Amino acid sequence: MHWLDWVSARALARTPPHKRVFRRGWGDPDALAAYLEESASATPIPEVPIEEGPEGAFDSLAARDLSFESPGRFLPEASRVARARLVRGSGDPDRLVVLMASWNDHGYQGRLRLARALAAHGVASVMLEQPFYGDRRPVPGEEQPITTVADFMWMGRSAVLEGRVLADHFRRRGYRVGVAGYSMGGNMAGFLAASMPFPVAPALLAAPFSPGPPFLHGILQATVDWEALGGDNPDTREHLSEILHSASILRFPAPGHTRAAVLVAATRDGYVPTAAAQAVHRHWPGSVMHWVNAGHGTLLWFNRERLVDAVVRSFERLDGAK
Repeated sequence: MHWLDWVSARALARTPPHKRVFRRGWGDPDALAAYLEESASATPIPEVPIEEGPEGAFDSLAARDLSFESPGRFLPEASRVARARLVRGSGDPDRLVVLMASWNDHGYQGRLRLARALAAHGVASVMLEQPFYGDRRPVPGEEQPITTVADFMWMGRSAVLEGRVLADHFRRRGYRVGVAGYSMGGNMAGFLAASMPFPVAPALLAAPFSPGPPFLHGILQATVDWEALGGDNPDTREHLSEILHSASILRFPAPGHTRAAVLVAATRDGYVPTAAAQAVHRHWPGSVMHWVNAGHGTLLWFNRERLVDAVVRSFERLDGAK
């Protein structure tokens, strides 16, 4: 484990009770049952009208806010309208990547540097704000809005469904479409790539095949309110593992365009075990896997050019596969 990830682990171990994940337990049993029933299904993409706001400036980029009714279920009122921001540089790019949010990435600032660097390569970005996050938080200002396991699973499921709507919308407008994200966002980008009815350019960055490994074996297990789930014991962990691993890229057949996929992972990642990142590469024939001598945080902070290159190369590989 990289020393900065180790420091992060020590800090997260002191997470106060009101900021812990799943602090209200398992959540609505009907919501959990419904999630488990449809977790491995790739339903048709609904035709959802997308409202586009006026174009303005967002940190030197041209930006436009988008909103539409979320196709996700079991969402709180504040999360039922999906929100996204389209950013691009000058000119008229023909490539666009759907950038999914990482864990605790409220708003768009966390992805802005990546979007700005991609704009310099002629790639537009559309950044989805996750359900429960940012302006979609049920309780404004609440630092950790994921209070139950059911909420977490439907947050992820709904974000993927919303990402599919965005990818389909921009493909219809003539863009070549890619999907990308870091950590949890990379995992969701993997779900997008596996469930789209048309080829996309996937770039998965520090992405596990499932949220299970980070919360059961990585640093994030220290943020779980185990007592609210019944105590940190083998039975609780097994039950949580069954639910979290139901959200697995490995449950979907490898899409036909996996040769376009570029995966980047860190060799000393304390959040995402290396085996969890390697599993996607093994499941997707022809995908490229790049390992960087870094931790989870330093991969993002000091190796951003590697991540930008992965997105750009995924488009090139998609074009070459045609």
